[in-house]
Order: sequence, then C-alpha cells, then structure tokens
Amino acid sequence: MSLKGQTVRIIVSEPWDWEENLFGTILSDRGGDKLLVKLTKPIKGKTLTSDLLELRPRYEKETFKPLSQHYSVTVGGALVKEDSDEFDYIIIASITID
Repeated sequence: MSLKGQTVRIIVSEPWDWEENLFGTILSDRGGDKLLVKLTKPIKGKTLTSDLLELRPRYEKETFKPLSQHYSVTVGGALVKEDSDEFDYIIIASITID
C-alpha cells in the first residue's frame, strides 16, 4: 500500500526545545526506506528554509509499514530543497497518519 497522499503528524522529540508539532502530506514513499513530506508551512533550519522534509526510520531494520496500520514510526528528518542535493538535518521525531 502506498502512503502517497496521506496526511501525517510529526511529533518532534529532538531538539528538546521544539515547540510545535508538524503537519504535512506525503509526496512520495521512496522504496519504503524514506518519505518525502510537504509540510503545511516552511520551517527554518541551520542552513535551509523549506517546506519539504525527508524522513528516514531512526532504527536499523525499521520500515514505514506500521504507518499503514496506524502505528507511529520514529524517524530522523532533514529539510531538503526540490531538485537539489542540499539538506539540513534538523529533527528526531515520531510520525503517524493523521
């Protein structure tokens, strides 16, 4: 089952002083090992400001399959720019289908 088009909630655990949850729509689930999420609003990282967040499972051998069963997955996330190799690693979080 493709996760493309699903609305997600991203609950940030690191950095610890992050103040809000993030919301977005999955644009692609690239081979099951990473998701590209378009956020509802751009966020500012250390080197990039973007509304595109690339998420990868935080733990080895973890996949995004639990999302389709309405479980959360712990992820690492990086801001990315469309059509560019630039990225800015910014968060550790858990993601769920909203």
